[in-house]
Amino acid sequence: MPAVASAAASAAPGPARITGSVTGVNSLSSVKCPTATACVAVGVDSNLNGKSVIITAATGAAKAWAGKLTNEAMNAVACPDATTCLAVADDAVATVAVSTGAMTVTAKPTPPAGGIVAMETLACPSATTCYAVGFEGTEANSKATVFALSAAGKLLAKRTSKGTGVGAIACPSSTLCLIDDNLPTGEGIEQLNNGHFGTLHKLPANTFVQSIACFKASLCYALGGNGTGSPELTDESFPLNPATGAPGAAIALSNFDGTGLTCISASECRIAGFITPAFTPAVLNVTSGQPGTPASEPGSSLDGIACATTALCYAVGQNSSGAIVDKV
Repeated sequence: MPAVASAAASAAPGPARITGSVTGVNSLSSVKCPTATACVAVGVDSNLNGKSVIITAATGAAKAWAGKLTNEAMNAVACPDATTCLAVADDAVATVAVSTGAMTVTAKPTPPAGGIVAMETLACPSATTCYAVGFEGTEANSKATVFALSAAGKLLAKRTSKGTGVGAIACPSSTLCLIDDNLPTGEGIEQLNNGHFGTLHKLPANTFVQSIACFKASLCYALGGNGTGSPELTDESFPLNPATGAPGAAIALSNFDGTGLTCISASECRIAGFITPAFTPAVLNVTSGQPGTPASEPGSSLDGIACATTALCYAVGQNSSGAIVDKV
C-alpha cells in the first residue's frame, strides 16, 4: 500500500496551514493542481529515485506512490488535463496518474555525442501539448533546448536556440508560451509560438530568472534576481506582458529569497521561499504589483507552490525527516 502522511492543522497567525511529512519521500521539488480537488507533487527518495505524491486539496492529506522510477530524480511536473500529469527528470519524461500517483517513463531524449540532456521544467499550454525545457551538450558547449511532448508524454519534436539553456517556462495561452533563454550576452524572455522560437526581450544586465508563472492570459510574472549579489538571492519579481513577454520594472522582494512561483488570479501571485537573512521558509503574496509581508512556514525548505483554488494553495519541500506538504 502507498505510504500515507497525516497532516496536522496549525492555528498560528498568517495563512492557515497543514503540515504533513510524507513517508518514503526525501524531498519534493515541484507541485501542480490539475483540478480543484487534487494536486500532484514530484521529487525523490533518499536514493534519488523518482517519486510522486497526490495531495487531497480539501484536507492536505498527502499519499505517496509506493513505486519508484529508478535513478530518475524528478525535477518538475505539469498537467495537460485532469487525469494525467507529466514529470521530467534530467533525461526522462514520465506520466503521473492523478488518481494514484503511478509513474511511467514515456520518453528518453537522445543526448548529443559526448554530451547530456538536462530537462529542468515544463508547461502544458493545452490538453494535447506540453513543452519541456533545458539544455543539451557539454559544460563548454551547451544549447538551449525545447522538447515538444504529447499529452501522453511522447516526444514530438526538439528545437534548439542560440542560447545556452532554458530554465523557466509558462504559457498564457494555448499557442503562446514565455521562456527564459540564457544567451551569451545575457538572459531574456523569449516567445515560444506553437513551439517555435519568437521575439526575445532582453533583461537588464546581470539579471537571472528562476521561474515564470501566468494566470491564463491576464497576468504573468518572472521570479529572479541580480547575479552579482553576494549572496546571490532570488529577490526580485518582474511583470511580463502576457501577449508579448516584454518585462516591466523589477519589484524588490525585501528580505526574501524566492524558490517557487504561482499566479492565482488576474491580480495576485504567490511565492515560496525564505525570509532572509535567517532563511526561514516562508510564502509571500504579490498583489497588484505590491509585495506583502512574508508569512513563515514550517519545514527546512520550500521548493514548489501551486493552488487548487484561490483558497487552497500548497507548498512542497523538505525538513529534517523528509518531504513535506504545507497549506499556505
